[in-house]
Amino acid sequence: MLDNLKRYRIIWLLAALMTAACSTLEGQPIGQLTVPQSPLLRTLERKSGLIAFLGVDGNIYTMNQAGKNLAQVTNDAELGDDFIRYYSQVTWAPDGEHIAYVSYSGSSMTEVEARLYVSQSSGEQVREIFASDHLIPVFLYWAPNSLMLSFLAMQAHGSHGILHVAHVEGGEARVMDTGQPLFWAWMPSATHILIHSNGARSNRPDARLAFISLEDQIVEEGLGRAPGLFQAPAISPDGSHLLLALETDEGESALMIVDTDGQNSKVIAISQQAIAFDWSPDGSHIGYLTYKDENHAAHGTLTFVELETNENKTLMTIESNVVAFFWAPDGKRVAYFEIERNVDAHDSSEEDPIHLSLHVLDVDSRESDLLFSFTPSEQFVGLLPHIDQHQRTFTIWSPDSQYLAISAYTQAGPAIVIAQADGDFEPRVLQPGTLAVWSWQ
Repeated sequence: MLDNLKRYRIIWLLAALMTAACSTLEGQPIGQLTVPQSPLLRTLERKSGLIAFLGVDGNIYTMNQAGKNLAQVTNDAELGDDFIRYYSQVTWAPDGEHIAYVSYSGSSMTEVEARLYVSQSSGEQVREIFASDHLIPVFLYWAPNSLMLSFLAMQAHGSHGILHVAHVEGGEARVMDTGQPLFWAWMPSATHILIHSNGARSNRPDARLAFISLEDQIVEEGLGRAPGLFQAPAISPDGSHLLLALETDEGESALMIVDTDGQNSKVIAISQQAIAFDWSPDGSHIGYLTYKDENHAAHGTLTFVELETNENKTLMTIESNVVAFFWAPDGKRVAYFEIERNVDAHDSSEEDPIHLSLHVLDVDSRESDLLFSFTPSEQFVGLLPHIDQHQRTFTIWSPDSQYLAISAYTQAGPAIVIAQADGDFEPRVLQPGTLAVWSWQ
């Protein structure tokens, strides 16, 4: 999925950030936000799911949306001069009961050991799924049945990604495929994986789309279609259709809905730029982000389409600098981020930090509300080039579709911030942290 080990290098650069951050943000204003807390609201509101987050000390924690019931999942992170151990890639299982995460440890970039774990949300019943000193897991993706975990491992001294699947109850992780880059999506049945390998940014002759069967013997079956300019494939919630960018007979790249055998194409949009997309949870709509150029790390326009029986109905297009979007679990709203230029940057470095504004769109009314603007953590920014893949594996939404968890900079450092989707109450700071991931249930 990555061209190299950029993701791992980012991890190493976090040490300075984490040692400078404070241990608590209670009562502190949100830097660029400068908004008050809402202590009464956090006490009275109905709680929904749990939030897992990366602490500024390098460990993983879970909590509820009030910042209470805090559980420390890991406790042995180290940020010394000669040795570092840092946890990342925290990912919730669909059942909401288990999380997966990776530890990276070593004394230098050339001496790295990675370990992949699965545990309960409290940190109990920890199981090691994978360990290596030459393959570095950089992306985790649970199977829909919560019984298997797929992950992409990058070679420490190579460029190809290796797709593995492991049964979380035990057994050796199996190698399913390799590629550079490599993206995939699970079928809802958890019996097959749809992979997109060696494509994304150009029409490489070795680019391919294929289903991989997870039976006792691994079987790959090509889709028989040439991929267009996209990264991560998407499968409809009922498993009956695929959403892909494919090459047309005229040589153009088009976003299409096709049957699982690659036939019966329905064109959604023609685009010669890179495109990222996802189904709504109920399968009635799709959203797609068309980038300004072929660079998936860029910004672009966001379009929403209602899928009808005979034709597709474009609801609206947001003609602005959108970099990411997330469907609410109920499919009625969408959270999206627009990139802004430097506004009261939190530091004075030569490279100005990215500044984002968070909006929530009501699909039925087509009305969009600006919740707030903020400077995101480096960890969230690091997800943006592959946000189409990441939005399949984690969400910023609460399971009841009422709240959003954001990792924003404050005057005291990065923190986990909760915002109400309706915008009736101002955001509030919960705990110091660099990335928040809400459970699916």
